[in-house]
Amino acid sequence: MKDKQLLVLDRESEQIILQSIQNFKGVGLILESALGALVVGQVFGWRVLRLLHTPATYRRYEKTLGIEFKNVCPEITEQGKQKSVGYAVTEKLGSFWAVVMGKRKVPEKGMITDQEEVKRYVDEIDIVKSN
Repeated sequence: MKDKQLLVLDRESEQIILQSIQNFKGVGLILESALGALVVGQVFGWRVLRLLHTPATYRRYEKTLGIEFKNVCPEITEQGKQKSVGYAVTEKLGSFWAVVMGKRKVPEKGMITDQEEVKRYVDEIDIVKSN
């Protein structure tokens, strides 16, 4: 495996996040979760984050860190495409925002797994959709 960085941030974004951590007041689990979301967003993409969290939680984490995930995370990564059940299903249905906003219910949309399992979930959606 070639060398990779856990986070790839420009200096300004990194300083904003560090300052937000320094100034944080509140329940520590929110800060911890926001930082975890940042890592997940960098690895899988902000679209996967949108599928994992409610819109309110997504915004809360951005506010906690002082950033917008769209500005510091890729839209989607190869890992996101391969391992996110929710993203694969939204691609198949052609309705990313409908799933994010809860207009289309997708069971297991938060599941991160291997490529074969993702394919199985997508195939099951086809079966449900065609009946």
